[in-house]
Amino acid sequence: MSINRDMKKYTLEHRLPVRTPSGATRYEWNMVKKIKVAVYKTDDMHMVASEKYMRSTHSGLTHCKEIKADEYRLIRNGTVYEITDCNTEGRLTNLLLKVVE
Repeated sequence: MSINRDMKKYTLEHRLPVRTPSGATRYEWNMVKKIKVAVYKTDDMHMVASEKYMRSTHSGLTHCKEIKADEYRLIRNGTVYEITDCNTEGRLTNLLLKVVE
């Protein structure tokens, strides 16, 4: 199975803090760009010690290197994926994703 064949276009959004007129901080999502990501459902049968992996619902692979965990999210066809963990060290960036309702 080829990872490149599984890659589909997703919208990458960045979370930015914005000050309200009352002085409180709220967050806004701004579109960064469209990127190609291969998203796979995680296997619940594997026993892992990582709490982040256990909370994630999907994993992803992409060529984009500017992604950081807890600051970015992916959107495709109305489904929002929160990026909970990110590893940019390899040739492809490895993402742990959680579907947000």
